[in-house]
Amino acid sequence: MRSDWTPGYVQVAPGFDAAHCPDPVPAGYEWCMVYAGGSSATHAWDAAELALVAKLPRLPVWVPTPGTDDPVTAGNAFLRWLTVHNVPKTNARSDHTRVMWDMETGQEPDPAWLNKAAGVTAAAGYRNLVYGSISTLFGQPARSGYVVANPTGVLHLYQHPNVVATQYAFDVKTPGGEIDQDVAVVDLVRQMWQPS
Repeated sequence: MRSDWTPGYVQVAPGFDAAHCPDPVPAGYEWCMVYAGGSSATHAWDAAELALVAKLPRLPVWVPTPGTDDPVTAGNAFLRWLTVHNVPKTNARSDHTRVMWDMETGQEPDPAWLNKAAGVTAAAGYRNLVYGSISTLFGQPARSGYVVANPTGVLHLYQHPNVVATQYAFDVKTPGGEIDQDVAVVDLVRQMWQPS
């Protein structure tokens, strides 16, 4: 049986990410990434930063160093963070909560490393997204979807099979600090860590 991928229109929602959570949180965004940690994370968001975005759907992000970090240890560290922060495995809007691996911080692509690390969180009930640059991302397994860095400065969803979100602008100034701008398909936002 032959299967073709056909570009089409999908409903998307604007989001943001930042090394440090901006204060005040910028208006007009429907979700955000939160940096949980990892050996290559610039900064793991603290409790005060997480509280600033508690009313938004959030996508926890782990930033490992493939080629240096042990993948099972990285997976267990991310799982500990998710547990400590009470990130549910499921929510009322989704069968499983999505989490993300930032895979542009070490030796990439490394599908075996990613599958071992993401296998830990998947076994616990989370679904894993994979983030990276176009040059290496599609050499990684899609897991539960790709999040593409494609900083054109224009809101768009990168057209490629399994892409569910795009980081389309870097270093955007807001009153609370610098952010990167993202867009995600609405179904993905429903599968994020929801406000309680």
